[in-house]
Amino acid sequence: MMAVRRFLSVVVAFSCAVALYGFVGKANGRSNEGMSSAAALIDGVSFVSQRDLLGTCERVARQVGYAVPCPTVLPRDLKATPGDHGCKLGIIGAGGSGSCGERWRDWIVGSSEVVGLNAGGAPFQHLVIIGAPKIVRDPARAIDGPTMVPGSRVVRRGRLRIAAIRGWFYYVPFDTNIGSAFTGHLVMVWNASGHTYAFGFHVVDGMAEARALDLEVAKHLVIVRP
Repeated sequence: MMAVRRFLSVVVAFSCAVALYGFVGKANGRSNEGMSSAAALIDGVSFVSQRDLLGTCERVARQVGYAVPCPTVLPRDLKATPGDHGCKLGIIGAGGSGSCGERWRDWIVGSSEVVGLNAGGAPFQHLVIIGAPKIVRDPARAIDGPTMVPGSRVVRRGRLRIAAIRGWFYYVPFDTNIGSAFTGHLVMVWNASGHTYAFGFHVVDGMAEARALDLEVAKHLVIVRP
């Protein structure tokens, strides 16, 4: 839980990296052009509709002033990570508000989890979301944003191609990303319209499962513009 606490106290330490281009959807407001509408069961993880998040994403897009890739299908029972030190997070939100680290203002941030019966109280599935107010080309710096720990590194784990998204998968090792909210996650990273975005699940049962979970979210992204 130390990584989650650090995430809450500084409002996100994330794993972004240089990616390619592309985005899912277009238009003023919402678009899900080319996206699948069916949920799925992925390695025992049940995904369900979360289209009620669209209103939240619209608000976030107005706050940060740029497009928000809004997840509309997520694991059943996924809830926002509990707050800490007065910082209240959501599945997706605008950083730098309240007690959530002003240095993260204009970033999109989110942390959510499913706590399993056999998880000992720790997050069984943990999803972290980030959007940067500009393109971040250094993978390690994009992980932790303005609070990057010197020496942080990520490992490229293959190309990302789904719908209009073109980018990369990165794994965030424990030994080179101590304290990062993305530590132990397999993260989809891509650039679009002058911004870097990253979504990724914790690797719970192997890279293949984490990749499948990531892609299921990507299939149902709706782009919400200010």
